[in-house]
Amino acid sequence: MSQGGHIVKPTGKRKTWAIIYRDPKGIQQWEGKFKKRTEAQARLNEVLGAIDKGTFARPSSVTFEQFAEDWLAGRRQIRGSTESGYGSIINKQLVPRLGVIAVSALRFEHIDAAVSGMIEDELSSKTIHNTVTLLRTMLAGKRGPSAVRRGFAFHDPTMGLELPPLESRQITPPTPEQVWALIGAAKELGRLGYALAYMGAFTGVRRNEGLGLRFNDIEWFGNEVNVRHAISKRRGTDGAHKWEWHVGPPKSRKSLRRIAATESVMKMLADLKVGKPDDAFIFPGDCNGFIDPDKFDLEVWKPIAQKAGMAGTRFHDLRHFFASQLIAQGETAAYVRDQMGHSSIKVTFDTYGHLFPGRGKEASARYEKSMADARIRHKAEGRVSNPLAIDGEEGPEGTVTN
Repeated sequence: MSQGGHIVKPTGKRKTWAIIYRDPKGIQQWEGKFKKRTEAQARLNEVLGAIDKGTFARPSSVTFEQFAEDWLAGRRQIRGSTESGYGSIINKQLVPRLGVIAVSALRFEHIDAAVSGMIEDELSSKTIHNTVTLLRTMLAGKRGPSAVRRGFAFHDPTMGLELPPLESRQITPPTPEQVWALIGAAKELGRLGYALAYMGAFTGVRRNEGLGLRFNDIEWFGNEVNVRHAISKRRGTDGAHKWEWHVGPPKSRKSLRRIAATESVMKMLADLKVGKPDDAFIFPGDCNGFIDPDKFDLEVWKPIAQKAGMAGTRFHDLRHFFASQLIAQGETAAYVRDQMGHSSIKVTFDTYGHLFPGRGKEASARYEKSMADARIRHKAEGRVSNPLAIDGEEGPEGTVTN
């Protein structure tokens, strides 16, 4: 039996539209806070259509904060570091702005107001984009326990949202002189910082890849570093810590790679190997045998950067330096991609495209040569009269050029 309902106009202090209808059990339902009449009409049509088809579900009173906690806990196919990043965005940006609102009541104006708040708080455009992308995944993503899939929401309220433009930032890698200053500072400070700095500059390994290297990852006769593992986060298993570090797979399938190592790198690794078993960590620490990445940043790398007079420089900047040197040597983009472990050559160009030698000069030189060759051929055939001014010949309007 067809159901009925109607739209309630804004009155008094209420500035938004609402809809009233009866559910399949005859219980009157009310949904409000629609900014436009067309939004209210669309929702009413959706509700009445679902009632007629027998697919109607009552709006849930679950708040966004409750939903977000369940959503994050229900994700199975994401890395611990990704889960940790999601949790940070949810707790710092989404819950404070949307947490008390029922998921079923979320509307475009709520999300738009949240974005305005982030802009007022002077968050970077990248952070805002990442936050909205995660929110869209949570509410209406095609994979995972989204709000729409679970029946908590009936549409994607982020549709049509206007975001600030992404800021373009070109990577400026350290110079060779700056890298040697870092390596020199690391050598003066002693411990494993020197070997790690040298490894970063000469192989471009990511921090967590380098910390996860064992001696049996080195191809001693092939002069290669075989990246097979990385230190990553996972949920704590000791009941005391939410997260813990462990040895797992690298960032992505493409991160599994063999990096060509120089003779100096191989000699350094051979010196470190003396008296150590094959399965020992190259850079040992007290966190399950490896160095805790957070501890490395604070206690190993930060003092190196400060001593070199380059406070704020990250270990990851050595990775950018390595890529820049491969490019400067004339290596192909495909080779750079493979050595860096990028997921695609697009990532390589998006990150380092500005470092590749400009092609405009080469292209214009080829164009000029082809035109000069054509001119010579035509001249030889007796077809050129008054050619363009080249090499001191008469050009248009009788001018002579050099």
